[in-house]
Amino acid sequence: MLPPMKNTRFDELFFVRSQESWNDLPSEEFLGFLKMKVTQAITWGEVELKLKEGRSLRIKLGIDPTGSELHLGHLVPIMLLKQFLRAGHHIDLIIGDFTAQVGDPSGRESPRSTITQETIEKNLSTYIDQISRFIDVSKITVNRNSKWLAGMTLPELFPLLQKVSLTEAMQRDDFRNRTKNGEGVTLAEATYALLMGIDSANLKTDIELGGLDQLLNFQQCRVVMEAKGLPREAVVTTPILEGTAGDGRKMSKSYGNYIAVEAPISEKFGKIMSVPDNLLLSYFKSFADVHEREEKDLKIFIAENPLEAKKQLGTFLVALETRNLEDGMKERENFEKRFSKKEITAEDAVALSAEDSTTVFDTLMTSDMFASKAELRRLFQQKAVRSIDGVEERIIAIDETVENNQGLIKVGKLKVFTISLN
Repeated sequence: MLPPMKNTRFDELFFVRSQESWNDLPSEEFLGFLKMKVTQAITWGEVELKLKEGRSLRIKLGIDPTGSELHLGHLVPIMLLKQFLRAGHHIDLIIGDFTAQVGDPSGRESPRSTITQETIEKNLSTYIDQISRFIDVSKITVNRNSKWLAGMTLPELFPLLQKVSLTEAMQRDDFRNRTKNGEGVTLAEATYALLMGIDSANLKTDIELGGLDQLLNFQQCRVVMEAKGLPREAVVTTPILEGTAGDGRKMSKSYGNYIAVEAPISEKFGKIMSVPDNLLLSYFKSFADVHEREEKDLKIFIAENPLEAKKQLGTFLVALETRNLEDGMKERENFEKRFSKKEITAEDAVALSAEDSTTVFDTLMTSDMFASKAELRRLFQQKAVRSIDGVEERIIAIDETVENNQGLIKVGKLKVFTISLN
């Protein structure tokens, strides 16, 4: 059991644990950690049986390089993958350079735009570097699925196509909604899950990992493996990480509610401090190795002192990336100096520019640091937008225009801006 709550430092506990080898960890103990990161599993019993076999399992995770910038939401299955790596299993990371040309249709309201091979290669070149901040890529096998998919012939493909019913393939909410709305579904999209299954068959995957939105794709992977005369893979899925705005939407660059993997650690820490209290447990479970017997104590800790919980979560995430707890503690200290002790300087601020007669409200919206105008409008209504001149603070009205020498502008507790007139 954990020590008494008042003496618990979860950031230290989880960081030390993240550096441990789990090669000799009993399967039952490993399952206790695994269950905290898994939202749903296809045949959980199969997962337990495979882990109890005592052999190195082949674990698969696929990523399509459809964008150049990863955010923390993309890392959630990576954290689960890391647990399997530390437990001594073989890791196959699939970079879908072929399937990216098709585009994963999961959850899409319309077909993806066609992506060129040049763009795929450019995106791919950044992926490994970003992922390597959180997992030792030298210990995993990185595969491009074009290695086997690009060379497939029709005689090889058709027997598999005959095993998949188009009716079954179309029995997905995303496909049905698109058809109903006149968007349509391409045949390429309808075969996406089959291509994933071919990946699994080539690698003889034991367990596949991925986000919850991949569940229907994984079901077809199992069909393909069975058609190829192989044992069906077991599947575990991770939750879709909610964005920092706390409005129920998933973390996404398009929503402006994300924390970029390549962002400076000071920015990561600051954004963690702005996460709503109700998301802290899911963030801890997504990125730290939380055992199921610790969940209750972690909930109590967050409920009793959410501010301290945020600081410890920020400290842990920085330390996880740099592999040094001191870096996380230093970032916490820097944050407390800036905000808790009000030692805010222009170096902490985001610089914006504005035309004459432009309102502070409209200028702040150009920063992309607010999920919506409604969110920023609420902050003005709560008198949380202030001009700082030395130690003096003045409330800024929502219709106030930008002036020269306005000083620092603080929005809420965490965001600071400077605005200059063009």
